[in-house]
Amino acid sequence: MNREQRLKVVLVRHGETEGNVQGIVQGQSDTPLTERGMASTLRKAEKITRLSFDAVFCSDLPRTVHTLDLLRERILSLPEAVYSRDLREIDFGDLTGQFKKDLMPTILKHKADPDLCYPSGESGGQFVVRVKGFFKMLMDRYANRQILVVTHFGVMETAARQFTGPPAYENITIGADDVWRMTFSKGLSVEMEVL
Repeated sequence: MNREQRLKVVLVRHGETEGNVQGIVQGQSDTPLTERGMASTLRKAEKITRLSFDAVFCSDLPRTVHTLDLLRERILSLPEAVYSRDLREIDFGDLTGQFKKDLMPTILKHKADPDLCYPSGESGGQFVVRVKGFFKMLMDRYANRQILVVTHFGVMETAARQFTGPPAYENITIGADDVWRMTFSKGLSVEMEVL
């Protein structure tokens, strides 16, 4: 992308799921959206209903696909989606389905050592490569366009850390109704806003 080009990526996290409520690590497994998750998705749709999108990308996991279906109910002009494994949450492997509170020491250990793979899963380093590769593809193909991406907390957190640079010790939160827009310009400088 040259200095004059800008890429706008609007990021929507899937709605709250039963697994989120139970406090389990879902990773690449899945549980259905809750009523609250569906309602928050419709509120997110209201925030972006007046935006126009040149392309839509969505994780291929059911919770994100359902989220996109709900967005489509309010935003009829959305282009056909490309469903991508690159937008999946990190693969926690054998730890999938366990309680997050019990796994926090393990998760923090893996965050501190990005080369350490979750048992039968992926490493933080592999996840970062996957997420950065996806955004590089967008930059190469969609300059001067606005793209909608429906994905997971881990993908959004990783994008924020890789492109906007909050310190590793700083927690990143995504409110239930938050929609992010990342604008890439001038040799990959990135501005991020919450819509």
